[in-house]
Amino acid sequence: MNQPHPPAPSPRHQGGGANVRGLSQIVESLRLTGGIIGIIVLAAVVAMARAQEESVTDNDVNRVAERMYCPVCENIPLDDCETIACVEWKAEIRAQLEAGRNDQAVIDSFVARFGDNVVGVPQDPVLRALTVIVPLLGTALAIAVGVFTFRRFGARRKFSVAGESALAVEMSDDAYRQRLEADLRGRR
Repeated sequence: MNQPHPPAPSPRHQGGGANVRGLSQIVESLRLTGGIIGIIVLAAVVAMARAQEESVTDNDVNRVAERMYCPVCENIPLDDCETIACVEWKAEIRAQLEAGRNDQAVIDSFVARFGDNVVGVPQDPVLRALTVIVPLLGTALAIAVGVFTFRRFGARRKFSVAGESALAVEMSDDAYRQRLEADLRGRR
């Protein structure tokens, strides 16, 4: 029987002969190292199976939930709340963690959908700085106004005490003079 001859390479594929030889060498080396590759493939399959078996634990969910707040209750961390909305959010956190998202990515997805109230502080750096700076400036201003007011009050008090003592002396002189004059009139 005559075996068919392989077609002659076209002028376009003339340089491809080296690629075919290189590929056949790779295939031959894979046959020789088939046991090693088989072990590597088996190890990869076992690792993926274990990764699927290792589901997200409640501690993983609570680690993310403790950084978030309940959408229904006021100032209650998500990990402490047991409302229906919180249970649904925890289930969604679990699903996102199982999908391979990290903690910050999960929190960012909730902030994107529900706003900064989810985490209790603004995520925008400018707003976050303002939430710290504005109360500090307000406190400093209140202290400055208080110090200024008490100093003015203390300064007025000193002047008024001096004025009251002069007035008291003046009043006592008038009272004394009036009594003296009344006594003198009574003797005449």
